Amino acid sequence: MAQSEMKNAPPLYGWAIAVAAGAVATGVSFLVVGIEGNGSVAIGAVIALVVGVIFTIAETPPKAAAPALKPALKPAPKSTAAPASAPAPVAETAADARADAPAAEGSKPDMLTGPVGTADDLKQISGVGPVLESKLNELGVYHFWQIARWTPAEVAWVDDAISFKGRITRDDWITQASKLAETSASKPPA
Repeated sequence: MAQSEMKNAPPLYGWAIAVAAGAVATGVSFLVVGIEGNGSVAIGAVIALVVGVIFTIAETPPKAAAPALKPALKPAPKSTAAPASAPAPVAETAADARADAPAAEGSKPDMLTGPVGTADDLKQISGVGPVLESKLNELGVYHFWQIARWTPAEVAWVDDAISFKGRITRDDWITQASKLAETSASKPPA
């Protein structure tokens, strides 16, 4: 059965935390403070709503903040012979990447315009959820082998681009991606 992915869905774990916070607030207001009946339920509902909205806002990617990226595919030279198969996306050169990079820390890693074959499930990396995977895909990161090759300067650039300072180092994405790349069917182009 094919797995469907819900695009632009609110993060359910945030609402689960919100409901738990509301339940705790209801219990505390009833047992500790002494507010009985509907008053304690109303306090719990308000707390759950506020916490849920905060999580939703925090996990919603900004619409206009995405950096404008130059397409990474270079036009293929015109040929009269028919190609045997479609060419794989080609990473842009480091010089092209630096020329188009926004004013940010570090240097931009080589990015792709699309996955080479099937994209890896980047959510397998601890610390990468659906929102971060989407941001990485928008930047041109689709495979574990791409992340495994990042230098410290490239990590700094991606950290800045995804607006999660320190996440890559803190969750050790490089080591995780290196291990996942070994078993992935996706391999870098030769």
